[in-house]
Amino acid sequence: MKNKKDVSKVNGENAEMICSRISEESSEEAGLLLGKAHKERERILSEALREAQARTRAILLAAEKEVAQKRERIFSTVTMEKRRVALEAKSLFIADVIAAVKREAESFRGNNDYVKFLRDAVLEGIKIVDDKNAQVFYSHIDEGAISRIKDLPVEFKKGDFAEIGVMVRSQDGRLLFDNRFSARLKRAYDEIYMKLLKEAF
Repeated sequence: MKNKKDVSKVNGENAEMICSRISEESSEEAGLLLGKAHKERERILSEALREAQARTRAILLAAEKEVAQKRERIFSTVTMEKRRVALEAKSLFIADVIAAVKREAESFRGNNDYVKFLRDAVLEGIKIVDDKNAQVFYSHIDEGAISRIKDLPVEFKKGDFAEIGVMVRSQDGRLLFDNRFSARLKRAYDEIYMKLLKEAF
């Protein structure tokens, strides 16, 4: 009987000890698990923060790039508009100069050099159409000036135009050279335009 009591006492003590050990081990394990969980939580938070910062930097860089592109487009538009306005102003200036040249050309008929100008225009036309017996058409307004150069071996005919200059046609009618002022101006227009464009402003 005494033996049974001792065994139950030992078993009771052992059970208490085992429970105590299990409790201690459980506490240690729980502490370790909590420590790991805490470290994992810190790692996840740190990673999330790094990711958020990286995303924020990427968003800011993209926004800065977009702002720079928009600024560049605005500057480009402003620059193009300034050039367009400047070119428009230059074109108006050139148009005024050419209009003044045309007015000056009309008054050239009264100039002493006008007969020489007509003679040179006729000779240039003969050379272009390559026919010394060419026909020369002139304005009825220039009859007096033409009468002073009729020593040239060409046929002079009144044309149905009023502007200064002449038109020269080969005798067979195949070639016609327009040497009136408007045609001369048209031939030289690009060169004149570029020169005036450089000199304007």
